[in-house]
Amino acid sequence: MLAEQRRQQILIELQRVGQIRTNQLSELFEVSEVTIRADLELLASKKLLIKTHGGAIALPAASPAAAFEERMQRNFDAKRRIAHLAAKQIIDNQSIVFDSGSTLLQVAMQMPPVNNVVVATTAMNIAQHLMYRPGLDVHMIGGRVFPSTVSTLIADSDKVLGGLVAHQAFVSAHAIDQSFDVVDVSEDVARTKRNLVRMARRVVLVADSSKWDIGASSKAFSLSRVDLIITDSGLPHSIRHRLDKLGVEVRYA
Repeated sequence: MLAEQRRQQILIELQRVGQIRTNQLSELFEVSEVTIRADLELLASKKLLIKTHGGAIALPAASPAAAFEERMQRNFDAKRRIAHLAAKQIIDNQSIVFDSGSTLLQVAMQMPPVNNVVVATTAMNIAQHLMYRPGLDVHMIGGRVFPSTVSTLIADSDKVLGGLVAHQAFVSAHAIDQSFDVVDVSEDVARTKRNLVRMARRVVLVADSSKWDIGASSKAFSLSRVDLIITDSGLPHSIRHRLDKLGVEVRYA
């Protein structure tokens, strides 16, 4: 993982948990504590976090919506290109499921005109964007509200989803680790992603190149469960080579 990618992930981690210790980040990213301290000092010098004795805390955001907007702007061009390819997968007479995330909001914004499409989503901002679009029947998937991702969390898929089977699920990733598992720092979020994947016949994963080769504590699902991966051209060749052997279709934006 490049140093800049690691620093971006440190900021994402802090947005989620509020504060974290140097040794935890060292274990998470599999680098020395000396390297992490240097990362924290650099980020603090840019006023992106507050460095503390033994770790760091996140800068207070004006609101969860403001924090989400900041994530929307990170790697914006790559996310927009990825979303353009993903949106082309949506056709007439389908049922689709949307996970939450900044790239998936871009997919919803770039969705072409369609007819007779049922959309179910955990993301409140995606539902809000699509609910007035002609040709769509939009459903909000209920659950506990998770402000950091502007979405709901699914604890019991059978109770919440009622056995719904979708043609396609569009999912995002906090991170993809070295074992090619989609992982998250929150077990609640990881469980929600697992449930969304289970309810779809075809799974499309959107993840820009900064999300790869990063560890986190909770596994959502394996890339072997995915039918199409859409990422950007910044993905390192070493990871591309491994993906070629995985047998999953990959498209680069």
